[in-house]
Amino acid sequence: MSTNIPPRSRPPEDDSSSFPSGPEKEQYSLDEMMKALRDKEREKEAQGEVVTRSDGTIARKVKRRKRRSEQPDKITPEREKKRLLVKVVIAATLVLVLFLSVLFLILMQNSKGHRDKLAQQASEWSGAEVELKGLKRMPFSVSLKEANFKWDQSSFVRSLELNTIKGDVRFLNYLGARPSGLEIGGKKGLLMLAMPTTVGESGESLDEEEFPFGFDQYYCSSLDVLFGTDAPIGFSDVSAIFSYVGGDGYQVTLDEGAFRVDGWEEFPVSKGVMRFNDGVLNLVSLSLKHPTDDGISLASDLELSGEVLLEPGRESTLEIATEKFPMGVLVGKQLSRFFTGSIVASSGKVHFTVGNDYFDEVEIDLQASSSKMMRLPFLANLHSLFPDHNLDILEFHEGITKSPIVGTVRVKPEGVALENFELSEKGKVSLKGSLVIANDGRIGGRIEIFINRFYLSSQDRFKNSPHLVGSDTTGLVNFSFDVGGTIDEPTDTFLQVIGVDSTTLPSDNPTGGTEDKTWENLLRPLEEGGLIPDPLNPLEGE
Repeated sequence: MSTNIPPRSRPPEDDSSSFPSGPEKEQYSLDEMMKALRDKEREKEAQGEVVTRSDGTIARKVKRRKRRSEQPDKITPEREKKRLLVKVVIAATLVLVLFLSVLFLILMQNSKGHRDKLAQQASEWSGAEVELKGLKRMPFSVSLKEANFKWDQSSFVRSLELNTIKGDVRFLNYLGARPSGLEIGGKKGLLMLAMPTTVGESGESLDEEEFPFGFDQYYCSSLDVLFGTDAPIGFSDVSAIFSYVGGDGYQVTLDEGAFRVDGWEEFPVSKGVMRFNDGVLNLVSLSLKHPTDDGISLASDLELSGEVLLEPGRESTLEIATEKFPMGVLVGKQLSRFFTGSIVASSGKVHFTVGNDYFDEVEIDLQASSSKMMRLPFLANLHSLFPDHNLDILEFHEGITKSPIVGTVRVKPEGVALENFELSEKGKVSLKGSLVIANDGRIGGRIEIFINRFYLSSQDRFKNSPHLVGSDTTGLVNFSFDVGGTIDEPTDTFLQVIGVDSTTLPSDNPTGGTEDKTWENLLRPLEEGGLIPDPLNPLEGE
């Protein structure tokens, strides 16, 4: 049976997903058309293109698509073990090489040859004979059992001995021949200084860069310093730091320990700074503390400073000063038997000749707020004659009247003296004079005493005393007497001069009749019109 309606055509199977079907679908959006085109293009690429080869055969050419990411190769356990084994072998080899290198360096730098090389370099730099014992050099430290330096008679420094030396070094300098680091020092040391007696040559170089050790500073925890075998001064157990300060030369910083001066106590060192440069010793400051048994003191430090030209025979002067210091310490061991007190101000000078083993002179002017005189015979006699006035031990106080308590301490090779002292207790007793003590312990001097007139006039035995003549206008009786004897057994002429008989009086000669020239050079009678003996010429004017 035929009909006029054409047969319905079936859409291709390929296009079922490209365009929507249906009789009513007549319009398409732009996105739909673009999607259909992309889908056809992908389908065509997947099916490939039919091509004819040169031999007449037909093949389908498919376009290969690129991977979007690289897929890791599959690693098997056996392969992983091999890679780990290779890494272990390489690491072990590197560690072994490093260990052998470090071991070789340690053995080389701790060998006798290396130690001798360092000693030779130190000798060339310092001009001394150098001996190093027990050298141990490690990557971060260096140590020595002993280091000994010895110079000849042409050097100011004669010897330096250090033991138990340790230092912290920089690892980067370990490969070099010059140990260097922050600091190196010894536990105990001895430094001997002396004046040159011969002319010689110094070391080849004094540049810090040429020294075999390149540490920033060198120290000794406990250093003894001797200025010659019989010098009157020296340091003991001081903590010293030695460093190079460029254009200012070399610097020594002192701390702790003690400073010894013949005739004085050992002064604890508070601090000190000295610099050496071009033959000049610059004592920037040396602060000495008051020596006490309990270590506690309210006294200020005793300060020394000045420059010393290190040339034989050159005269030098050091300044000395303090604001508050015990009088018994400042005047020295011998004078402190007779005088104690509290110093409120003092200043002076130390004169010496470079090369001598003694001071030319030490002169210190002092002013005290209080003072006490002891142990001289006239004190006991005063107490016996005037028992109601407490005159056995005379104590003087500056007080509100500002009574003078002054004097000059003078130290010479022959002895020590307290000169021009004035001690005044208003209304009671005042003293003026000098007391000189020789090195062998003998003493001498003259004292002028001022006593309240009432002490004598109130006793019958003194009513006709010539000392009372003229005293009614001043209210004081004054006369002078001599001091002699020794520091252990002092004597004076007080009873004889005041007019009281005594079987213990010394002879008229205050020197005791001795012919000792040293004693003659130490004491001198009163100057004309004065009361103060000069310790340099005792017999002048007799």
